[in-house]
Amino acid sequence: MMLFKKLVLMLIVVIMSSQVAVHTIYGQTNDSLTTVNLKQNVQMQTGNKEIKGTITDSQSSESRVYRLVVKNKQETLLNTDIMLNQPFEAQLSRKLKAQDQITMELQDQSGASVVRPSRVTPTKWRVLSKPNTKIKTSDWGNVFQNSRIEPKKYQVVQAPKTGLSYLKKPRYIASHRNVTTFKENDRSVNNEIKGFQTALLLPTESTKLVNWQLPQGSVMNGQYLYVMYESQAHKSYGRIVRYDVKRLKELGIWQNGSDNLRQLEQKINDHKFATTADEQLLQTIVIGPEFYMGHGQAVSFNQQQKQLWLVSLTKKSRQQQLIQVDLKTLYPSERHKFIFKDKKNKQSFHGEHNLSIDDQGNVAMVGMVSDKTKRQLAAKNVKAGDLMLYHGRIKNGRFYMAISNTVVRQKPGYFGQFLATKNQTRQLFYLTDGIYYALPADKWPNGTLKQADISSGVYTKVYSTREFESQGWDNQGNAYLIVNRGSEVMQETK
Repeated sequence: MMLFKKLVLMLIVVIMSSQVAVHTIYGQTNDSLTTVNLKQNVQMQTGNKEIKGTITDSQSSESRVYRLVVKNKQETLLNTDIMLNQPFEAQLSRKLKAQDQITMELQDQSGASVVRPSRVTPTKWRVLSKPNTKIKTSDWGNVFQNSRIEPKKYQVVQAPKTGLSYLKKPRYIASHRNVTTFKENDRSVNNEIKGFQTALLLPTESTKLVNWQLPQGSVMNGQYLYVMYESQAHKSYGRIVRYDVKRLKELGIWQNGSDNLRQLEQKINDHKFATTADEQLLQTIVIGPEFYMGHGQAVSFNQQQKQLWLVSLTKKSRQQQLIQVDLKTLYPSERHKFIFKDKKNKQSFHGEHNLSIDDQGNVAMVGMVSDKTKRQLAAKNVKAGDLMLYHGRIKNGRFYMAISNTVVRQKPGYFGQFLATKNQTRQLFYLTDGIYYALPADKWPNGTLKQADISSGVYTKVYSTREFESQGWDNQGNAYLIVNRGSEVMQETK
């Protein structure tokens, strides 16, 4: 008998010294469930009493009974038996409210905690507040540096034929598949980008917060992709949404048409509570405050100064503004007004639909010659549909712009969507729906551009096409597209 008592005493000492919590579960003993994640695979919803899911123990497949306790602060909403590794459904004592502070805990029969209380919150986007700092403003006046009347005769460079006309609108089509593939057709000329394939499906159901179905311009800097979203309710207003591409890749999201973001957006719209996986994914996306940004496609990143810039019209006729966006607040830090007006014929014009700034600080905008512009140019060899280059620099606190003496004949498609410079190859890319031109960024402004210098990528044979919104490159020089009507990011295929 004494020997038995000594063995029991030794067992107690060993258990206490090892500091391993042991709990009796309906006549069984079980160690603390350190691998159980209460938030994962448990579903709750604001405005609803139902709770369901499966609480799993990754180190055991046994179905053991525990007590699941759900509280709002000190108010107990649920105290019921569940079995690990088995689906369960239960009813809370009342409907959940958005302001509730919900915790979940797993206990043994004696009420001792085997899984510490875990705070759960509704699934919400991370939204930055409007900063209190004052925006630096200035008026640069007229930034035009030469006359539109001279020369009387422009150099005309014929671009590759794309098979589409600038006079005919495309018919936009939508994608309902997880993976979409574009391949170049035989009208492409010297094209290094043989195709594009879905990398990531973006949110697409518009709400009062973000017009998700209408992404516009985008730029990539380091691990971040910045996408401009035009407001549905406030004309010329919008927001910037920043995606952490590096983290998305680490989570296995940036690949093969993953729809995780769309599943997440559905949870947010349905006011469901976040799982651990939801919280990890939410950390990859930041939504900036709303501000006046125009159409949102005239955006570029100045690699030299590490600055994000965009151009928009002001509320005054023909006046424009160049806006610098703070990368932390995703809100303007500088706003500079200017006009672009010929001093001889008094004609003013705007190019707020596109903007490119290369890694040396050179600024470019592209506009199409209209019938009206053709008459005002007083140049006999310029035709409607030709592309004109407006180029310059931002230096010494001023913006300087001029017009190239070379025009490119002619616009590759109907809607001019985006302009960007690929710094690795020093090429200026002009994008329309389903097509782009690539031109040497230095030859067009200095007048040495030749037809053989122009490459083109054509990804449609007919006038039915997805809406191409913007084009850019990552640090490795891989091209990507933002495509609409089923918003998504597509990455180049070799």
